[in-house]
Amino acid sequence: MSRYVKKIFIFAFPPLGAFILKALRLTLRMEVVNRPPEDTQFIFSFWHGRILMMPFTALSRPVSVMISRHGDGELIARIVKYLGISSSRGSTTRGGVSALKELIKLAREGFCPAFTPDGPRGPRYVVQPGVIHAAKATGLPIYPVTYSARKKKL
Repeated sequence: MSRYVKKIFIFAFPPLGAFILKALRLTLRMEVVNRPPEDTQFIFSFWHGRILMMPFTALSRPVSVMISRHGDGELIARIVKYLGISSSRGSTTRGGVSALKELIKLAREGFCPAFTPDGPRGPRYVVQPGVIHAAKATGLPIYPVTYSARKKKL
């Protein structure tokens, strides 16, 4: 794919991607188990393989999620922006320290930081230290979040 086509894709796809996710959400039945109280601030933590429906678990809280600076991360950051979620850009391999500082600052402003602690490069289901550093710096509890999906019964 040429650089020009990539730029058009990065610009044009996010609203469509957000629409597709919202449409997909309508086909699923969601049941929240062990929901934290609405006025509780915490750190969202979910495995990298469970990203798809996570924008719908925020439960009306302001959230900022750490997203890598890679090209795929740019696409994800733009899509979640259309879903009302801000992002801090960085990962364990590039820009993680500055993104972590930004998330800590936002947490002090009332946002719930969100992490995929195993990251895109893994190792899968192994927590990297960023989420722990955020919890220590903010004093917020880490709240593991996951979901499973099945067809919605009509």
